[in-house]
Amino acid sequence: MVKHETRARAGCGVTSAAVDPLWSPSNRSKKGKDATTRLHELLDDFLFHRAHEENPKGIHKVVPIFGDMESPGLGLCDDDRKTLISKVSIIINAAATVKFDEKLSIATGINVKGTKEVIKLAKECRNLKALTHVSTAFSNTHVKHIEEKFYEPAMAVEALEAVSQLDEGLIDEILPTLLGKYPNTYCFTKAIAEEAVRKYGEGMPICIVRPSIVVSTYEEPVRGWTDSVYGPTGLVIGIGTGVIRTMYMEVDKVADMVPVDLAVNAILASTWHTAKHFKENQTSDIPIYNYVSGAQNPITWGRFIELNRKNGMDKPTMKAVWYYGLNPTSNYYLFLLLNFFLHYIPALLMDTYSALTCRRRGTLKLYKRVMKMSNILFYFSTQDWQFTDTNVREMWRSLSGPDRAVFPFNIGDMSWEYMTETFLIGIRVYLVKDDVSTLPEARKKWNRLYYMHQLVKLTTGVFALFLGYLFLKFLSWLILGS
Repeated sequence: MVKHETRARAGCGVTSAAVDPLWSPSNRSKKGKDATTRLHELLDDFLFHRAHEENPKGIHKVVPIFGDMESPGLGLCDDDRKTLISKVSIIINAAATVKFDEKLSIATGINVKGTKEVIKLAKECRNLKALTHVSTAFSNTHVKHIEEKFYEPAMAVEALEAVSQLDEGLIDEILPTLLGKYPNTYCFTKAIAEEAVRKYGEGMPICIVRPSIVVSTYEEPVRGWTDSVYGPTGLVIGIGTGVIRTMYMEVDKVADMVPVDLAVNAILASTWHTAKHFKENQTSDIPIYNYVSGAQNPITWGRFIELNRKNGMDKPTMKAVWYYGLNPTSNYYLFLLLNFFLHYIPALLMDTYSALTCRRRGTLKLYKRVMKMSNILFYFSTQDWQFTDTNVREMWRSLSGPDRAVFPFNIGDMSWEYMTETFLIGIRVYLVKDDVSTLPEARKKWNRLYYMHQLVKLTTGVFALFLGYLFLKFLSWLILGS
């Protein structure tokens, strides 16, 4: 929102309202802090320092509005709703629960019912220029070639709303049947939310943007910023700290990821594009933008991991518990075997040692959390999809030179070499909380872990040979003895 305020002057011609609701699924107080306090703390973060410097007045135009995506009318009080109706001209609905294993009732309440309520509010806004609904490129994973169009939903919007009111125990029992070919409640409800946009947004200046897996920033406002440990980010952290030793994946499948700052630029540009090209009394052709990397600039999981390994070897973290050693496999049974020997056996040994030395045990719990997160990624790391992004390319070509400079989102111009280097720096600084000044000490620790790793490999190899020798000796004894 702040970026939009400071950049609207550059040429896209989109004028945002002075009042913008916070985009989180719910703006109720958290940890004893109301929405205003939370907003001020957010804007004081280093991430917004550049915004403060370039447009100190503009950033203070952001005003929090208390609301709840799960409540009727978005939980808005009458005065706030009247304010929004009279002042808002641009709405970007990016509110969603992105928890893949969320309860269906909660995912439906936020992702589907919330979307309907946003559209209802938008219809009341007197000066509405555009409404952008942020979906996901994986809302139709049952289709191998995903085009920029609507697909027949698994359920009607009203049917899903009715089902979500059932007893939670009953919903859990019938959930696999409800999901069908959808991998989780997130993808399922985001697909139904698109149907809500198609059904209730007809005749409005509305569009849908479908980003793929969103990762750290590419360049703006700082390189490598991220605050999420899910998806590829969590995988890279686990590998870089030596915690993850094996992974179930097809290394030749495309890892479709987009940097968050480029995705935001695409969302803003699509909003402008929708406002500019909307025709009064338009009754169909809601534009959809597949914002993905695989269509123009694909990278495989194998290449992504290799680039992270290459760029990360000289940038280790002080939080590393062991040396790098990933063993990816596309055989699920081999993965289970490797997972047992490379994850659970070491974790059990470490917890046993901790118990004997009166230290806190937690390694097994850590691996259970890691594997729960990895299980979510398995679906996306063992298959890929072909995307069409014609609308995104046409939108990019329609931008003027100054707009392209201010709102860069052309994924074809992105360098994966640069991106992975950026990705690792961001993870180290913003998630692992390792200052760059610790690099010399981290490299020393990394070297120690390397020699320990080689010693363990040598010891394990000798032990395996010894067991093989004993087995052969026993086998020969059986043969000769008989």
